[in-house]
Amino acid sequence: MEMHVAVLSRELLRRGHRVWVARSPGSPLARALEAEGIPYWDLPGGRYVAPLQTLSLARKLQQIRPDVVHVHYSRDLWLVVPALTGRGRIPLVFIKHIGTRRPKRDPFHLWLYRRVDFAIAISRVIARNLLNTHPLPPEKVGIIYHGVDVAAFQAARSERERVRRELGFGEGDFVAGIMGRLEPHKGHLEFIAMAEKVAQELPEARFLIVGGETVGEAHKAEVVRERWRSSPVRDRIVMAGFRTDVPEVLSAMDVFVFPSHAEAFGLALIEAMAAGLPVITSNCDGVLDVVEDGVTGWTVPPTDVAQLAEKVLELARNPRLRQQMAQAALERARCSFDLGRMVSEVEGLYLRLLAEKRGNSKE
Repeated sequence: MEMHVAVLSRELLRRGHRVWVARSPGSPLARALEAEGIPYWDLPGGRYVAPLQTLSLARKLQQIRPDVVHVHYSRDLWLVVPALTGRGRIPLVFIKHIGTRRPKRDPFHLWLYRRVDFAIAISRVIARNLLNTHPLPPEKVGIIYHGVDVAAFQAARSERERVRRELGFGEGDFVAGIMGRLEPHKGHLEFIAMAEKVAQELPEARFLIVGGETVGEAHKAEVVRERWRSSPVRDRIVMAGFRTDVPEVLSAMDVFVFPSHAEAFGLALIEAMAAGLPVITSNCDGVLDVVEDGVTGWTVPPTDVAQLAEKVLELARNPRLRQQMAQAALERARCSFDLGRMVSEVEGLYLRLLAEKRGNSKE
């Protein structure tokens, strides 16, 4: 989520827009903004009602006079909406990255969301969740898929042999990989169980796990590491840890496996597809917006290790099918999930809301 803010801000700056980001000091977003050279200011958060932070934000808004305000965390609406009070009808955009379990239709939320001009959902499942749990009319909710720089992922293919050597893979190895936060919910336990089945039938099979632990959730990562340590094929599974060179590491794989138990969207999937990899994933939630079953890869029921292994073996034994699916995955990434498309859709939304604001002010 934090990287989405940084990437979108960077691309809007490149298109000539003024961008400022309010950040929590010490957050992953803070480091990303500094690395990209994006203007920001520190705004400590953490509470729904925070009068001092609201006053600080109101003063900053008065200083920079934004044309549009874009909120990425629902909790931050409790700071932003009061801060916008009395400052004209500045369009307010809210993006929903994850689903909500509890309905938000009490009088306080009715007041809060009445100020939202448009809510972006990152997938169909999140759009349905927004409409079912939030006091928003359908005309104020729309889907804009995340995007990645497909050209950059393709350029990284030239690093394939170097990265494979670095990770200890041989020229004739077939590499199935997974990338994401190291926790059982992401399907790492199923991935290791799949590796054990595939390894019995495919001597050249090797497996790659890429990802680190989330701050404060080391215990979840340890469950995965302990399962790996106890695996009879652990010597064929490379635990690469957290990597920043995502396109290059993906280039070392032959197939991407993503047996997550639930996903609002599946950014890792579009990264893998942009790298030109066929994908095998769970048939759940936002994943269904990304993968075309039987075309760009396959979807299988969550936790179904037998089907997962079967599909990996089929792609390993059928290079022609693997190449067909890889090409289809790449084309889908280019057409539906390219970074430029995402930025253009967000930019277009901003401009439409501004035009509507000007039209209303003339009436």
